[in-house]
Amino acid sequence: MVRKHKDRTSPDVVIGNFAGPQFKWIYLVTALIVVLFPLYWLVTNAFKLEQEYRAYPPVIWPSEFTMDNFVKIFTESQLMESLGNSIIISLVTTVITLFIGSMAAYAVSRGTLGHKMKHFFGVWFMVQKMYPAICTAIPVYMVMRSMKLIDTLAALIIMNTSFNLPLVIWLMMGFFEQVPYALEESAQLDGCGFIHRFFSIVLPITKPGLISSAILTFTATWNEFLFAVILSIKKSKTLPVIIAGFITDRGLEWGPMAATAMVTLIPVVLLTWAVQKDFVKGMAMGAVKG
Repeated sequence: MVRKHKDRTSPDVVIGNFAGPQFKWIYLVTALIVVLFPLYWLVTNAFKLEQEYRAYPPVIWPSEFTMDNFVKIFTESQLMESLGNSIIISLVTTVITLFIGSMAAYAVSRGTLGHKMKHFFGVWFMVQKMYPAICTAIPVYMVMRSMKLIDTLAALIIMNTSFNLPLVIWLMMGFFEQVPYALEESAQLDGCGFIHRFFSIVLPITKPGLISSAILTFTATWNEFLFAVILSIKKSKTLPVIIAGFITDRGLEWGPMAATAMVTLIPVVLLTWAVQKDFVKGMAMGAVKG
């Protein structure tokens, strides 16, 4: 009978050996509370009465659950229009970014560039991703105004695509490098052209990487606030801009803000839950290759 040995480098074993099994459970419960309490506070505030979400000291558990905050955001704000804008911008940005980013990553990883040059491109793409977006706010606004794209969905799609492309290219470069080149050579000998080879052989193998890149791009676009608030006036407002609109000169409207945040949170949670296996697999493969 073969005995299974525990991985002594796993967090569970390290924490248990360091401070004993009791501390391990205290640590895990504390971490769980820290992670879940903000979500609990968001949900309860969405269902509180106005006098309770404005009360001081804060009311931990509402005395009465109400749907008034949801009624208010659906009737008095541009919630549905902004929800549609967010969905369109996020989906179109994700599709364009994956299409361009995967081809660019394939060109770099399979091209005739040397190892040092490929490494340089990888570092360059990461530097582009880390570049603070606020530094480009004024030039971007002036360019979009000259192109008459202010308050349009196209402006936000262009900006979100440009800021998410570096991350997608960097991620997909690692996945393409793991694809055996012999598969492509065999397909080439069978008469497959580049287009058929790329879309029918290479991309299906890198499906976890595509899904991971898609989730990260969709989430980043869905939550993007800076350019959404700069480039939108009325027609192209997204959900983060609507949430910020509840910060008024009369104070913060915590109830409607929490209700809108719940509506904003649901699509991302459902999407991530639907593809969680491939997403976790893709991120794990990315960690191994890194």
